Amino acid sequence: MGQDVRKIKTERDIQAAFLSLLDTKGFRHLTVADICQSALTSRSTFYAHYLDKYDLLDQMVAHYSAIFASRVDLHFEQMIAGEIDQMITDLLGDMAENRQAIAILFKVHEPNADLQANFRAMLLKKWQTFIVAQQPKTAAPIELIAAMGTTVQMTLIEWEITHGETSVAGVADAVNTIREAVLMQVAGDEK
Repeated sequence: MGQDVRKIKTERDIQAAFLSLLDTKGFRHLTVADICQSALTSRSTFYAHYLDKYDLLDQMVAHYSAIFASRVDLHFEQMIAGEIDQMITDLLGDMAENRQAIAILFKVHEPNADLQANFRAMLLKKWQTFIVAQQPKTAAPIELIAAMGTTVQMTLIEWEITHGETSVAGVADAVNTIREAVLMQVAGDEK
């Protein structure tokens, strides 16, 4: 059991150092040596846990993507139902302990490890599936409507990551207005 605790602590320290360096140096400019120095660990310890900095990034992106994936259905349904206040509250709760890590990882755009792109792709798939199921009678392309819905939700997520609970007032009304406009396109309503 002692080894498990040490492993968890070591990985936590490495990941914390990595996030701190990402925030200050950026991914392309940081090295494994930088991470080890910041985490106060040896290179051999680092390599016992990760193949390289890309593997570390991949694992962290996969971890936060899995957390989002476990809740994406709920947040999507809240968006469709117009439960924006509840969605905001739930998103804030979901991201409470991970907000800083997610904010930092959202700035890293590597071909095989892009957290922001993963979030966007999950939401886009939900919107596309929803729109197709509604059999819209609109001339607007489904891909466009799905992209607009995705953009509304991603903008809200990015806003919450950046601002946290300090700027929630008025957000629900703004999001709901845009949500209604997107759903009007799905319904095929005309002005």
